[in-house]
Amino acid sequence: MGGSISYFDSLQYIFPELALTLGLCLLLVWEMVLGPKKNGEKASLALGFLGVTAWLLAQRLSWSPQTVFGMLRVDAFATIFKLFITATTAVVIWMDTQDRSHNQEGKAETWFLLLTAALGGFVLVGTRHLLMLYLGLETLGIASYALAGIHKRDRFGAEAAVKYVVYGALASGVMLFGISLLYGMTGTLDAGQMVRTVLELSGQGQMAALALPTILLLVGFGFKLSIFPFQWWAPDVYQGVSAPVAAFLAVGSKGVALAAFLRVLATLYAGILIGEGSTVQSAQGFAASLIPLLGILSGATMVFGNLAALRQTNLKRLLAYSSIGHAGYMLLGLTLMGRLGFEVTIVYVFVYWFMTLGAFAGVLYFVNQSGSEEISGLKGLGFKHPVAGVSMVVFMAALTGLPPTAGFSAKWYLMAAAWDGGLWFLTLLLALMSVVSLFYYFRIAKALYLEKPETERAVVSTPSLSALLFLLAVGSIAFINFEPLAAVARESVLHLLYW
Repeated sequence: MGGSISYFDSLQYIFPELALTLGLCLLLVWEMVLGPKKNGEKASLALGFLGVTAWLLAQRLSWSPQTVFGMLRVDAFATIFKLFITATTAVVIWMDTQDRSHNQEGKAETWFLLLTAALGGFVLVGTRHLLMLYLGLETLGIASYALAGIHKRDRFGAEAAVKYVVYGALASGVMLFGISLLYGMTGTLDAGQMVRTVLELSGQGQMAALALPTILLLVGFGFKLSIFPFQWWAPDVYQGVSAPVAAFLAVGSKGVALAAFLRVLATLYAGILIGEGSTVQSAQGFAASLIPLLGILSGATMVFGNLAALRQTNLKRLLAYSSIGHAGYMLLGLTLMGRLGFEVTIVYVFVYWFMTLGAFAGVLYFVNQSGSEEISGLKGLGFKHPVAGVSMVVFMAALTGLPPTAGFSAKWYLMAAAWDGGLWFLTLLLALMSVVSLFYYFRIAKALYLEKPETERAVVSTPSLSALLFLLAVGSIAFINFEPLAAVARESVLHLLYW
């Protein structure tokens, strides 16, 4: 089992964070010195430092878990999700270099904010200390608020930023109150040390006492995950920002928030989750207070996201509701409150990465071609742009959960685990909502291939974006055999629960 290490020895464990910090500082200085010029070189700088960060993280996959500075955990779980947010940020920055729908000025500021948000994500997924968790969440949140408002001359962008800040501040305040309650009950902000109090409460049959602070924490995480009823900001914000920024909010922000919530649950309730020790005897009382709530939120989020998406005509707004529905699917895995539930949730997040980033990249591609974010702007473009058109259909099939895509196998894995765990109603609801989603996802395929364009448009050549779409589409199909992803998920959950 890993332990704490000295201050100077700890520095080697935070080299990825230091590299990312150096990169965002250099990017900001370069922008201040050169002004809005040489965006290509600035993008190369940002992507280069992300590459270095990813390389440093990859070296840590085989390291034993350690606690750094008494607050940060370096383990397989944290490293895998740091690689997740690093890859997301790199893809989003690359997408942003191809965005023709917004002024090229201010690009470096966008990339600086993306790197800052990624740094906040690093802290978020790698800490068991609730104060550090809150700081990481706020770093990610403030950078995200700024990203939402960076196109301030756009009416939708300005409105989206205001809504995002207001809802975010409210959720942060509620979460901070939950943290204060946990501190008052346990006398510490370290979730690892809180376990002792959890064990005492469980031995006394008082696990329900932890329900309120856990629910308040869930409000903060629920905002980031855009689960019902904390999702109201998402459609307006996604519509008001550029497609790359919307992709970051839908994938990067959501992924690390889910990882942080997994760590909090796993740390506080490890005895129950592992299924060992005297805490198992009181698990029934805990389940009676929290697990039904997670199940209700999961079901409500699935239903709301999918039904609301049926009425949408704007592509980014449709994908916003789609991401809400998928948040409900992810929450179903957490509702199982066990090793298998955590594993299937992580696998689903990995598959979600390919299909959702791909969908937003496809939106960006076709907005560049048509100048419209409406589904009607896609009419007839599938045959003119075969790589992008076929890729977009693959992403829609994967999001629906149709074979032979990874979305099918990920949903099957999740449904099988939920059914075996006794969550029959939620399993059937997931299947029903997947059928419902077929109607709105394939409106996009219908527009691409079955409807005639109203006007002929010149083709805008973006080969690098086509290549990105192709690679993401290949990933959305190749991982129908999800065993490599499941192996990674199992290793990360072992570190999460047993170290």
